[in-house]
Amino acid sequence: MEIIELKKGQVLAKKNDPVKEWYIIQEGEVIQKNDFVETKLGVNSIIGMLEQDFFICDYIAKTDCTFIMFTCRSVSDLKHFLEKEAKMRTLFLKTAISQRFQQFKVYDRLYKNANKFSVYVDKVYQEYQSLVIKNRFEYSSGPDLSSFQPLNVTHTLSDWELDSLDSIVHNHANEYMKLYTSDDKLSLGAIMEASLQMHRVAQGISQMIEFYGYNRDHLISDRNRDIFHGYIALMAFYKRSNLDTGELEQTIEGLLKFATNLGIYDSKLIDRCKEEYDDAKHLVPEEDSVEEEGPSSDLEFILDYAGFLSDSKKEYIKRFTDYSKCYAKIQRDKEANNLRKQINNDFYDIYKKCFLRAVNDRNLPATVEMFLNFGYVDGAFLEEDKINGLFSITNHMELVSSDHVFTMFNWLKAIYRGDREPSKNEFDLDFEHYLIEEYKQGNIKKEEIDRIKNKPEERVSFEIDNMFKTVNRLTYGNISSFNAIMNDNDLFNDPTNMLVSRNKIYEAVNGIRSIDFSAYYRPVFYNNLPDAIKNEALMSEILPDFILMPNCGSKGMMWQETASVKNDTPARFMLPIFATCDIADEITILTARYRWELCRKIQGPRWNDIREHSLTSDYYDYLQFYKKNHELSQDAKDQIKSSLVRSKNSFREVFAKDYFNWIKYESKGGFRLNKFVREIVFTYCPFSKDIRSKLEDSPMFTNAIHRFNVNNTKSYKRLKALYDTMTKNGVEITPLLKENIDYYEL
Repeated sequence: MEIIELKKGQVLAKKNDPVKEWYIIQEGEVIQKNDFVETKLGVNSIIGMLEQDFFICDYIAKTDCTFIMFTCRSVSDLKHFLEKEAKMRTLFLKTAISQRFQQFKVYDRLYKNANKFSVYVDKVYQEYQSLVIKNRFEYSSGPDLSSFQPLNVTHTLSDWELDSLDSIVHNHANEYMKLYTSDDKLSLGAIMEASLQMHRVAQGISQMIEFYGYNRDHLISDRNRDIFHGYIALMAFYKRSNLDTGELEQTIEGLLKFATNLGIYDSKLIDRCKEEYDDAKHLVPEEDSVEEEGPSSDLEFILDYAGFLSDSKKEYIKRFTDYSKCYAKIQRDKEANNLRKQINNDFYDIYKKCFLRAVNDRNLPATVEMFLNFGYVDGAFLEEDKINGLFSITNHMELVSSDHVFTMFNWLKAIYRGDREPSKNEFDLDFEHYLIEEYKQGNIKKEEIDRIKNKPEERVSFEIDNMFKTVNRLTYGNISSFNAIMNDNDLFNDPTNMLVSRNKIYEAVNGIRSIDFSAYYRPVFYNNLPDAIKNEALMSEILPDFILMPNCGSKGMMWQETASVKNDTPARFMLPIFATCDIADEITILTARYRWELCRKIQGPRWNDIREHSLTSDYYDYLQFYKKNHELSQDAKDQIKSSLVRSKNSFREVFAKDYFNWIKYESKGGFRLNKFVREIVFTYCPFSKDIRSKLEDSPMFTNAIHRFNVNNTKSYKRLKALYDTMTKNGVEITPLLKENIDYYEL
């Protein structure tokens, strides 16, 4: 056990961080935050109890806090802790009951409110539609519920579970405690049962939060295409027509009250809507006021926004209009195919100009956002319901945004602002080395290199020309028919169903981490380390950046294993923002390629030198000489040959397929690999502790697991002795150093 303290506002744990310890609150109060859902945790609450491998909420100190921290990565850790600290058993059991009940009530409230929300939205929308038809009111920007997502909670809480726990808490707490504290196994079982139930319920809460995320802007929003603003426009029409607005006012006031009580909207948004309603009540529009007509098409609006002049704008509109009549025939029509290539070039020219204005625009029009994030150009290429779906997602870009997940627009903003370095081009040159090559070829002067390198517009231009254009085509999946603009042929389903959300990405990444714990760890040499350890590489987990290309595609790309020459920078994984493939499978393959390329980078010229054992050198040796391996059967050799043919003789791609089988099947005891591959992969991509414990009796894994455990224990003991010495000498064990030693306990 260890005592730690946090100041008010400090973060104890973030969503998707691996769970390595549990924390018992001794003093203070912590906020358990899951988007807009916040739960207060007080003294004796245990943080980590509802999680499993990874935190599914953020935990932030509401006040100054003191915690007891102890290692808890598995049931065996908890069992060991409770055996060692027997006096804690009663506390843990009480906390398990109370926190579970608290979590159940949050779920129950959200679920009931979500159903009320669905019913209420449908009711007020139908009433609005009836009034529109009855009064022949024409309003082009009215609300549309075609993209409303139904409530679909798969991680459910049954009524009997809530009723049962309610009865325990209020009627039988003493009997329950007496029974379950009478036996160590009963105590541990009850605590773990509560933990698993809380985890399931927390996942259900996350699904409801996602439901609200997709749908809440249908009722009220800043975008003005919601039911509230539909009623406000209708009210203005009533006033112009000298109609009684009494019933409308009651409906709007009821709507605002409902939205306020729901607790899912920002209070500032509610206040702004109340002000709009107040203005609409007291200000009568002029008799002759009419809504200004917008541009004739979304394409024209985008071109105007980007600043194209009249002549070039007409040329673009003509080409896009011609293409809208034939884009469905590009596979069999040579003329349509040639026009497609021209349109693709036009797309990037427009994108670049549009971005350079949008990057500093605080009030970005939705149409421009849809263009920059999704490749949407015009309604001539996409059905109305799909446009509405894109619009709905635009209202909730947090679904595709995080510290490591970027839309193309957000990624280019990070490049523009210097938060990220431009990517390498297809010739493996980064921006600086590209400029040096340009200088060598006489295209620029030497003194221009630094100026160009630090100019935001040049950095973005390089990223668009050298990464975006190439990767957008590759992630699309069919290079010969690549279409840069979003269209019905590609976006064949509801956009919200095809969307590659940050939750889907993290679910896939965490799934891999829970099996291959070292997947995103790498040895890094850091500056300013204590003398005793300054010459050692520390094991650090560095999650990749995911950049979502504005297309509907079927492939992912592992573009870079690091962001620069430095080993402590994230890899870059590219995915389509709307996917026709299984994202979890695709990210598994990308992780395999990342592991291969990172090993090559670390090993340098010796990446295939068998005298220096590594993932790539051992694999290279295995594939290079498999025909001479007398321990391989002829069937195994035939399979290897077939794998090499399918992978076009790429050793990396053969490994990627084997790694996929390792994660998907071998980790569950389904044997797909031969013993040589299994030995290599286990050596460099070992399973997590829980999986190792389940497989250690299997003859396929016994020797490898024993060898791994011996080596890991040696490394841990050496570091533990070193850290103990450092602590005695007054050296602080920083989070970086702690992560390094924790690695050997995973």
